[in-house]
Amino acid sequence: SLFSHLLFIFTQSKVTAGSLDVHPTEKALVVHYEVEASILAEGGGHMLGERKEGQKIIRVKSLSPSTDVGALAKKVVEECKLIPASRLPQVEQLLYYLQNRKSTPVEGKSQSCLLFSNLAVESQHIP
Repeated sequence: SLFSHLLFIFTQSKVTAGSLDVHPTEKALVVHYEVEASILAEGGGHMLGERKEGQKIIRVKSLSPSTDVGALAKKVVEECKLIPASRLPQVEQLLYYLQNRKSTPVEGKSQSCLLFSNLAVESQHIP
């Protein structure tokens, strides 16, 4: 039959977390990541692969001088699947930096995030 001559094709993707930074103007963390997508032929033979870089912006607008940074860091790591639990101390350190950073004139205005060419930008709000 016609169907016996068709190959079944499977896709798989792998997401790798990269660097973690503070947003230059907002109360937010920026998570850089890479997505690797592969198209596999039946039997596991590799046919095609593609890599794409992206970044996710995690806004922490509730961050104030009285915020429990440790608790907020745990919440960020729990809610953002791109950040492994092993990076909790770094998240806490970056949030502490944001907590003590002087406000910039741009902050507070409803401006869209900077978009970088070739990057997918996602946004997540942590209350």
